[in-house]
Amino acid sequence: MPVIPQSTGVHARSRRRLSASSLVTWERCKRDWFLTRRLGIRVATHPEMLLGHIVEEAVTTIWMERPHPTDGMAKGASTWAPGHEGGTMEIDSLDTLNEWLRSLMRPIVDRMIEELNAAWSTCLWKADGRSASEIKREKLNSMIKNAIKLQMGEATACLEANGGPHLEAFRSGGDPFGTPAPCWGDGKGDGWQTAKEACTWWEAWEISRPWFKDPRILVAQRLFHEDGWAAGELDVAHRWRGNIHIIDIKANRGTGRDHSGVAHQLRFYQWLWHETRGHPNKPSNRVEEGKVVEANSWHLADGFIHKADLIEDLELETDRLRTIQNEMAKTALGDLKLSGTKPSTEGDLGCEICHGLQTCDYPRGGREQPLHSLIPDIEIKPADSPYTAISDLPSRVTVKGTLHGHWGPMANHYGDHVIGAAITAGGKTAVIEEMGVNQFPQLHDFNGEVVVVNAAPGQWRGMIRLYLDADSQILLMHESGDVEVDRIGLIPTRANISGVVISRGSNSGTNAKGKDWSMATAHIWDGTALTEVVAFGRGRSDSFDKLRVGDRILLMAAEIGWREGTPQLRIDPRNTRMTVETTSSDNSTDSD
Repeated sequence: MPVIPQSTGVHARSRRRLSASSLVTWERCKRDWFLTRRLGIRVATHPEMLLGHIVEEAVTTIWMERPHPTDGMAKGASTWAPGHEGGTMEIDSLDTLNEWLRSLMRPIVDRMIEELNAAWSTCLWKADGRSASEIKREKLNSMIKNAIKLQMGEATACLEANGGPHLEAFRSGGDPFGTPAPCWGDGKGDGWQTAKEACTWWEAWEISRPWFKDPRILVAQRLFHEDGWAAGELDVAHRWRGNIHIIDIKANRGTGRDHSGVAHQLRFYQWLWHETRGHPNKPSNRVEEGKVVEANSWHLADGFIHKADLIEDLELETDRLRTIQNEMAKTALGDLKLSGTKPSTEGDLGCEICHGLQTCDYPRGGREQPLHSLIPDIEIKPADSPYTAISDLPSRVTVKGTLHGHWGPMANHYGDHVIGAAITAGGKTAVIEEMGVNQFPQLHDFNGEVVVVNAAPGQWRGMIRLYLDADSQILLMHESGDVEVDRIGLIPTRANISGVVISRGSNSGTNAKGKDWSMATAHIWDGTALTEVVAFGRGRSDSFDKLRVGDRILLMAAEIGWREGTPQLRIDPRNTRMTVETTSSDNSTDSD
């Protein structure tokens, strides 16, 4: 059975939380970060963009294999991708183990191709002229072969080191780490020797198996900073030496590349590993883990290993990263003019890999370009009644009333654990809650007659919602003075807009409670501003999923919502009406 890592903080995604990928993007180009990370604008999917997850899953399932120490193993019979070439192999050394693992490659690659095709078929926005068939079997074979070779190198080193410092701990009770390395099968295994005997090939394979993201666990397996402002999902951690070697798996070639971006990512994982070792919810080990002494990227397309320089002063790095995260958290829609990287094609830190190329407004030729001028072939039609310009959507309101019914922390529709309450005035009640995790932690400090200043209005599941963040304030009634307030019953919670789709995206998964979820997004531009339109679960109609970049849509009675300080519109499957004018014909389609 899979071992689920013990919780080390909130598990929801957050656009304000610092991660390795957001840090790399921020340090490369703040403008790219704002467009892609804060606003969530995406680019068309290329087949290579789907490979990372599939390759990681495939190679880790191979590392999870537990060969029987005496009975031999069926050739080509992978646990993850069952197949059988006929006959069995006796395994009595790391060399014969390597031979057997390579016999698993055909069924493994077969399944990788199946998963790639399935993932490609569900993409809402595919790059023109691209196809999953471009990813050839030979390329996948090479990746699997190199993954086996690299991990066999670890097993060989472990054998030469006589099992490393934890040999007897493994022998006495199995994996001695609080979060064990994932493997197929239950129990400690049957190949352990008695104390003081020399380490065997089987023991070296078991001991050198690293921790990695368990492919059987569908929820995120991240490390979380204790205060919740940073998180990361590292790929691999080798622990058998008595210290930590962090590995990031790359489904590309490493030879001849600029590895600056990868180095930033690896150093972030080094820092995060250090920060989470003392977390109160961390499972205890029977052995000492040690500190991170090496951080490498394994490039499976050619077997190249890049070794990153490590952080020397981790306390200083904490201060630096906290400053960056605070800057990220303070960005708002008015910050679209953040400094950008000068256009270049110089590898990982240049515009060559930027996901915001189509929406970047970097001054070229000495001119700043508006967003819409960089999105070709889009005709913007002015909004006619009953439609509202996106720039005129309601933003902030101030209300007074009785604050009561405090609740939480409780997961919102994004899985963020937020706190909330209710506010009542004039016989009308609204739900009031944090816009995201720790966005207004002082909410429960207030009760009774209050004035809520600068709340973001919206609606969810038929209830008026007031979302609070760092720009909001709660005043006791006697402190409020003559502040002008809005009536709760008149707060706008729905909107009608029209515009052109400039980006598509989707996400799905299983939450910590085992419940499946899904969402689809479309960014809409009307010439005045842009907004993200989101459809959750039943709101994902066939018409919404078939929206294409360049389609013009008209939305009526969409729910106003907010995420991380950014307004959004949400599809209410009962009340929202959507009309689509496609790019391929003059015919319109309706969806209720």
